[in-house]
Amino acid sequence: MTTSNSKLNSNSTVLWTRTQAELLARHISYPRNTTSTAIVALTILSYPSLTQLYLQTHQILITEPYISGFLAFRESPAYLAAFASLRTNNPELWPQVVLVDGNGTLHPRRFGSACHLGVELDIPTIGVAKNLLYMEGMTVDAKELKRMFKEDKALGGVEIEVNGDVCAMAVRPTAGEGATNPIFVSPGHRVSMQTAVELVRCCSRYRVPEPIRVADLHSRVVVRELEELEASVSAE
Repeated sequence: MTTSNSKLNSNSTVLWTRTQAELLARHISYPRNTTSTAIVALTILSYPSLTQLYLQTHQILITEPYISGFLAFRESPAYLAAFASLRTNNPELWPQVVLVDGNGTLHPRRFGSACHLGVELDIPTIGVAKNLLYMEGMTVDAKELKRMFKEDKALGGVEIEVNGDVCAMAVRPTAGEGATNPIFVSPGHRVSMQTAVELVRCCSRYRVPEPIRVADLHSRVVVRELEELEASVSAE
């Protein structure tokens, strides 16, 4: 397990800071009392200004059952349909990087939903998880990580190893040195660990990267609207 006190390595972020790029985030939310309907939100922000360029939600029918460790197979068709709509209707906004609310190599088979989506679309992807997916052979757990960040105010990140392989980085939120609840960043497809961590830091204003935060908020708004509509229909 390796720790890091550096906030950013400027030499390795030249690619991102000198060019204009589009960062896309996807998020999926489920209304209450249903496992077959999902709301997929895609948001595209420019980089480095983080100006919102695109925001779209799709109501998708989920047909595959949930099986632990195989979530990508359940949700992938929903994401691919949303990306197909983007490619057809707004091809000029096709992103350079996709931030996935989930895991990449931080996965029992080192192939989480961020990896799955990246391979399907042949696009660079980064997994960003709010909670640690604990696995056998992991060198540290969520409780220990919070303690480390709380005790060392200068600690920027901690490598997460599983059976000797570095699968992810626990990253201190951009919210400030007082924040002790890290996020968990892992490469998905065609992105190194270093680039994944530094890009996530560069596009974060709060705990999670801004593209994911916006997609998350918007999908939850649509879910609430659907739940209220269902409640009003049931009351009639």
